[in-house]
Amino acid sequence: MAVLMLGAALAAWACARQPIPATPGQRIVSLAPSITETLFAVGAGAQVVGVSQYCDYPRAAARLPKVGSFLTPNVEAIVGLRPSLIIGLDTASNDRELRALARMGYRLLLVDDDSLEGIENGIGRIGAMTGHGAQAQQVLDSIRARMRTVRARLERVPPRKVLMVVGHDPLVAVGGGYLDELLRMADCINIGAGLGTQWPRLSIEYIIAAAPEVVLDGQMGSDPQTPAGFWSRYPNLPAVRNHRVFGYDENPVLRPGPRVAQTLEILAALTHPEIFGLPARSPGGRR
Repeated sequence: MAVLMLGAALAAWACARQPIPATPGQRIVSLAPSITETLFAVGAGAQVVGVSQYCDYPRAAARLPKVGSFLTPNVEAIVGLRPSLIIGLDTASNDRELRALARMGYRLLLVDDDSLEGIENGIGRIGAMTGHGAQAQQVLDSIRARMRTVRARLERVPPRKVLMVVGHDPLVAVGGGYLDELLRMADCINIGAGLGTQWPRLSIEYIIAAAPEVVLDGQMGSDPQTPAGFWSRYPNLPAVRNHRVFGYDENPVLRPGPRVAQTLEILAALTHPEIFGLPARSPGGRR
């Protein structure tokens, strides 16, 4: 009997990574902000009964019951919401909780938001399994059209060396994933790329040697003074010398999902302001 139960759980776990047929009247729990945003973007917001503690967009999502964090979902809170479908990210960090839910018989769908391809596939799968396939296709068409517009405006624009920082102490930069893809789409040379990790920790010596022409610092979005003071200590950096150190809003820039085209527009404007002009709001940035 134990072998049969284990086999059933493993089968459910495998199915979580495969397409799931749409079921009318689903009660959906989302375990990540990108999933929640996608559900609302494709028109399935009314089916969502629970979200992770970091799900705050759109505004309606912030009012829903919370079921723990992406890394440590609260199994008891999830079960209490009586979900018919649980959607999480295809990552090993919370496998224990998700496997426990699979063993209890809950339907799981796991998607990937770590690359542009994964984001697009996730939008399509979530749309299909919630009965909103047509709306999901509209979202994808809009994303692709906006990205094509950005790429067309950057035609024949010389690339710029860019450092994109997501945290201080230590200095953590964008090295891979969808953000690196977006930087390349914005005709940027990401000095954090090619270092063997998605989130490299960089020394100031490495940054000085790489000589970025633009620095994008996410911490400046919430704390304008500290990062600005930090970079002013390195006046020989081309980005500092030419007043191209900018903050960016972590929401939406660090949120993979249906707003990914907006993120590309923001990155393109910050790194090529002579083409796009600066975004309307660039917290703590230098002009």
